[in-house]
Amino acid sequence: MEVLRTNGSAQEVGMRKLRFEQLLCSGLLSMALGIVSAKAEDNSGSKVVQSIDWSTSYPSAADEAVRTGKPMLVRITASWCGPCQQMKQLTFTDSRVVELARSSFVPLLIDADANTDLVARFQIEAYPTTLVIAPDQSILKRMKGFQSADSLVSNLTPLIKLQPKDGDVSSLQEIVSALDPANALKFGFEGYCLVSLLEETIVCKGSPEFVAEYRGQTVCFQSDEHRQRFLAEPQKYWPVANGQCLVSSRERASGAAGDPRMAVTWRGKIWMFSDRERQRRFIQTPFYYATEM
Repeated sequence: MEVLRTNGSAQEVGMRKLRFEQLLCSGLLSMALGIVSAKAEDNSGSKVVQSIDWSTSYPSAADEAVRTGKPMLVRITASWCGPCQQMKQLTFTDSRVVELARSSFVPLLIDADANTDLVARFQIEAYPTTLVIAPDQSILKRMKGFQSADSLVSNLTPLIKLQPKDGDVSSLQEIVSALDPANALKFGFEGYCLVSLLEETIVCKGSPEFVAEYRGQTVCFQSDEHRQRFLAEPQKYWPVANGQCLVSSRERASGAAGDPRMAVTWRGKIWMFSDRERQRRFIQTPFYYATEM
């Protein structure tokens, strides 16, 4: 039987083994630190020194949006969604995205599995979906699927508005009043685009550049293409009961005018309601209120 020979005593062998393990651990630690350091750099090579503080409460985020005048940046995600995790690791760690989200938006994170009611309300069809929602709850931008940092910055930048400083709401109202004299043209349905609402399920303001007259009202559209679609079939897009809230009418309540932001699309038509509660009642029992037509 061949005997394995060693150089030196058993104690020396043990010391060499310990030294080797120390060097190995040191090397692994250096590699780990290198990985952490690499992750601290975004796609542009800049160091990420801050992160986005995501709210997970929709009511709280909505209240903050109203208070600050900033739109909400809503990230709808799921733990099992691969592209969602990619955006978390790559897009939302980019220094440009972090700066935009922190300075100009109210960031909100919605877990799709834990908030099925919000997913249904926003009619989410793909994950991830990124929404920009104005303080008045209208959807300014809908972005489906993975968004790179470059793409997200490009989409968010035009949506940044000049915000009033805290406590300076009165001066903002004065500016609005000066730009909106009493004899200014009033648009039907508060200027919201009916075609976008019905066909794209997006609540967005139309442009005064694209208008049409129908049933004694001037209505705005998001683009000339939207306006042409309306002109071809105006009855298709016109809200049920001329936009009146059927739930309020059924209850004999005053102020039955519907709000486009509280609209529901059902049976290929637009149904408007005066508030969120009456919208909810209609969704629960639509046939009951539809008899008011």
